Amino acid sequence: MNLFPMHSWHPMVVHFPLVALLLATMFDAMAALRRGTRWREAATPLWWVGLAGAAAAIATGLLAYGRVEHSDPAHVVMTLHRNLAYATIAVLLIAAALRWRRPYSRVAAGLGMTGALGLGAVGYLGGEMVYRHALGIPT
Repeated sequence: MNLFPMHSWHPMVVHFPLVALLLATMFDAMAALRRGTRWREAATPLWWVGLAGAAAAIATGLLAYGRVEHSDPAHVVMTLHRNLAYATIAVLLIAAALRWRRPYSRVAAGLGMTGALGLGAVGYLGGEMVYRHALGIPT
């Protein structure tokens, strides 16, 4: 008996980097607005944890994408969820690179906040897949 099938790892992995990246972007926004070194110092490890965790979330999400049985409408939501996650992580990677090159950059903080909004949309679509389309739920 397989207690945790491979496609079940994605929902277990995704929440930690989601929270870390949301906090990192908020802390960077505060650092940019107030030029506060403590906000920036608090954000830095959250960026590392969040981006490393995002790699794990993407890897497990790709496993789930190919292994979970689903309907055509669910496939549309899955594909949008995947593509929006890629775009969001790209924005967050650019924000992370900018923040290291230019501390207290409001452009980097703005990109980070845009990425945070993207994370919200990606999470919403993840919830749609589970609660509307019952993906991964045994019948």
